[in-house]
Amino acid sequence: MTGEKRRTDALAEALALPILTQTLAEGQKMPSDAEICASHSVSRTVVREAFRILSGKGLIVARPRVGTLVAPRPTWALWDGDILQWLDNHNATGTSPYVDKWLADAMDIRLALEPSFAALAASRATPKANEALQLALRELQQVGTIAAEAAFLATLYDATDNDFAAYPQQLTGWSLRHRKTGAPLADYARVTAAIAQKDSATARQSALQALLGG
Repeated sequence: MTGEKRRTDALAEALALPILTQTLAEGQKMPSDAEICASHSVSRTVVREAFRILSGKGLIVARPRVGTLVAPRPTWALWDGDILQWLDNHNATGTSPYVDKWLADAMDIRLALEPSFAALAASRATPKANEALQLALRELQQVGTIAAEAAFLATLYDATDNDFAAYPQQLTGWSLRHRKTGAPLADYARVTAAIAQKDSATARQSALQALLGG
């Protein structure tokens, strides 16, 4: 990574955090290029690139004759991997109320989606998808890492044969990184078996139990 790219990424994170933590309110004007250059010791090129990153993530919006504003909250790409990592970095020195709130929100999303994904996989999974899920389960049982659990759930999502099911994976991985308990291996084994047996009801219930027990 070049020095300029590192500075751009660091500045994007520094400018995003006041937005994400609502120190800067929706509709509030961002500091000028000159102010940012002076306060962060960066060039205008770095500022423009950082703004481009934040705009792409829905955090800011440019208005003609007005300037660059904090974008409305519904446009924020909160499932974006960079944003989730920035939140973790912000939380590294203590407990952030924003991280706590969004972790609870992430669990709400998982409770709404994962049981339905499991049931859908039970009705749609191909033999190849079932084999991939069983291999992912065995890998998780052997190594027990968060990365292996995230890979198992990604394989479960893929087994739905729904192109949109891939989108929550980064949010799921972020949620797993903050969990205080181990992976619910027995529940995952029941989910995997139910999907192979095309038992949607059991797959749904086992996926729900995996979340509630974890």
